[in-house]
Amino acid sequence: MGVRTHALPIGMTSTNSTPTPFPSSDSAPASPAEPAVAAPALVVGATGIGGSALVEQLAAAGTPVIALSRRPGAQRDGVRWISADLRSAADLSRVLGSERPGRVYFTAWSRQATEQENIAVNGGMVRDLLAALSHAPLEHVALVTGLKHYLGPFEAYGQGAMPDTPFHEEEERLDAPNFYYAQEDELFAAARRQGFTWSVHRSHTVLGHAVGNLMNMGPDSRGIRVPLP
Repeated sequence: MGVRTHALPIGMTSTNSTPTPFPSSDSAPASPAEPAVAAPALVVGATGIGGSALVEQLAAAGTPVIALSRRPGAQRDGVRWISADLRSAADLSRVLGSERPGRVYFTAWSRQATEQENIAVNGGMVRDLLAALSHAPLEHVALVTGLKHYLGPFEAYGQGAMPDTPFHEEEERLDAPNFYYAQEDELFAAARRQGFTWSVHRSHTVLGHAVGNLMNMGPDSRGIRVPLP
């Protein structure tokens, strides 16, 4: 599946890249610089299948990680767990008010009864989380969505006029409500306001494991879905 990556949504240009001038030959010697401290990465949905894999890879690469989830995961060096209600703008502001990540990986979503509710809840989670980080030095935000971008929401999956495969990231949106579209729109709007770059990762299928996650299931030889070890 495609991955969309732009400095800002199409038609926008970034204005936060001012080059640093070289010092002149007669300038005073520079004092030794303090070692640069890498800004932490915030992983949202850090106990999910995709989020937990990101936490593991980032920590292994030496990147400080802020792991956001409803409940803390396994303790490991370089990872700090925090909890917040993604559906509450006030709680996100409270929890994230003192955090200063440089990158955000948004892997969370919440299934609702209808697609209109999915749009309200999941679009709102992206909007409110990024608004709660308006003070942070964000450089990049990565949003994980999926195949329903191309094949439609739960209520109309694979129905109506479908694009031919292989799908491309430039495909027009389907004429149906879709919470992935709402999440993207909130991401684009926040990028315009806050000046960060963004990417959208539309996975066909995500393979992995996450202890206690409802999607950590697979069929046995009889076709019955059972928890994976």
